[in-house]
This record gives sequence, structure tokens and C-alpha cells, in this order.
Amino acid sequence: MDNKNYQYFLNEKAVANYYLDLGNAEKAFEHFDNAFQTSFGESDLDLMLELAFLHDELGNTSQAIRLFQKMIKVDPEFPTSYYGLATIYDNEENYEKAVFYYQKTLALDPAYEAAHFFLANIYDELGEFDKALEHYEKTLELDPDYFYAYINIGCIYEGENNNLKAYSYFYKAYKADPINYMALFNLGVVCRKLGQIKDAIKYYEKALVQNKEYHNTYLNLAILYKEEYKDYEKSVELYTEGLKHNPEVSVLYYNRACVHALLGHEHEAIEDLKVSVQLSPTLKDYMQKDEELAEVRKNPDYQRYLALDA
Repeated sequence: MDNKNYQYFLNEKAVANYYLDLGNAEKAFEHFDNAFQTSFGESDLDLMLELAFLHDELGNTSQAIRLFQKMIKVDPEFPTSYYGLATIYDNEENYEKAVFYYQKTLALDPAYEAAHFFLANIYDELGEFDKALEHYEKTLELDPDYFYAYINIGCIYEGENNNLKAYSYFYKAYKADPINYMALFNLGVVCRKLGQIKDAIKYYEKALVQNKEYHNTYLNLAILYKEEYKDYEKSVELYTEGLKHNPEVSVLYYNRACVHALLGHEHEAIEDLKVSVQLSPTLKDYMQKDEELAEVRKNPDYQRYLALDA
């Protein structure tokens, strides 16, 4: 062994890992690549793995694919080579290839938690919910605190109107991470569907404490106050607060306009509708048929600015 070159190889890897710990992907890549170019590089799977993932992170997808394929030639039994290819094809939405490589990963390592989770995600996206549930549940066998596995299972059941099961999984997500707004938001959704209105409000309000930027929480909570309690002033207040944090979200303006219309505030409703159409022009067609806007549509300013021929 050439001790001098081997020491250079080790030093470059060490420097690369130092930059990796600092979050400097470009410098880490530079030093990993220096190590890879030595005679020792093409047999070091850990090095090749780091380099392949950095290629992918830096947008060098074709180089990442070639490196993962090279790793498979070095060791056909190394599951992360197949996992790396799967993630690339998954990100490209080439689901056929992604599924193939996730399955190859799991054939070599049935306990590969991330492969189960992301394979489940693909089946979920494709509407193959039985397969998705199988792999999400396997993820939870391997990691009982896997937050997003609980969330995604809950969403499947909620989409099927199996709301009690959905609640149980969202609650498990909440127990796994009590301050994550997504568990709290989804608990709010399913509690309202179950008719537990006070609990829905409680969870939505907790979700807002954890994340004031998520516009759907304001939207759902404002709709709840409008529809369940006819508390239009509270609904407007929530939309207004939501727009402070999300000034570019058209549905908040549109829905606030509808509540303004119910309050008889035609000028405010029209101003909100004008902004909503600027942000999402397709809303202009929708508002022509919205029953809550029937009186507003008679207003001359509506006819001037918002009618279909305006």
C-alpha cells in the first residue's frame, strides 16, 4: 500500500466529513471527490455513498445515478445503493422505477425503515391504499414514533370517512410529537367531521400556537365559526389574522369576502374579491355562481370590476 496516498485519501475524507457536519455541501463534495479520485476511492462504499447523495443534493442527478450503479457492481448486496436510486426516481415522479428499487432495497433488508415509508408514499399517491397501509404499518413496527406514518395513515382513513380510525392515528401522531401543528390540525379536521365541535376548535387553536403561517388552519377554523355558530364577526377576525401571515393566499380573501357579504358589508366583500381574483383568476368564474355572493353581484362596483365581461 502506498502509505502517502492512503494518508491523503484518509485526510480528504476527514476534511469532507468536517464540512458535511458544518452543512457546507459544496466543500464536502470537493473533498469527497478528491478522495474518490485516488486508487482507494472506487472500493470504499461509504465514500461513494456520501458522494452520490451529494451529487443528487447539488443537482448532478445523472452523476449520482452512475455512482449508485457503480456501487451495485462493487457490492450487489448493499441495500442503500438501490435505496439511493429509488429516491432519485421518486423525486422525478418516475414511480415505476422508484417502486422497483425500493422493493430491491427491501428484498435485501426487510427492516429498511425509510424504504417502507417512501414506498408507502408512492402507493398512497397512486391510490393503492391497501399497499400503502401495509408499508406505513411496517414503518411503525420498525419505529413506533414515526410521526408522518401516523399522519399519512390517518389521512387515508379520513379520506375514506373512517373518521374514528383516522382520529386514533392522528392522536398517536400527536402523542409522538405534541407540538407538531400537522397532528393538531388533522385532529381538528376529524373532530369536526365527528361532530365534536369544541374539540375541533381546541385542536385548531393549538395548531395556530405551533404554526401561525399555515393558512388552512385559519380557513377551517373561520368556516367552522361561520357554519356552526353563525359567528360572522369571529370568522372575519380569523381570516384577517390569517392574511397577516399569508397575504398572498387567494382563498382567504375569497372566503372573507363571503362572510362580509353575509354581514352586508358589500364594499369590503368586493375589495376582497378583487384581490382574490388578482391572485387566482379562475375564482372569477366560481364567484358568479356562489349563493353567498348573490346580493353582492347586484352591486354596480361588482358589475364594473368582477362580472365575467368586466
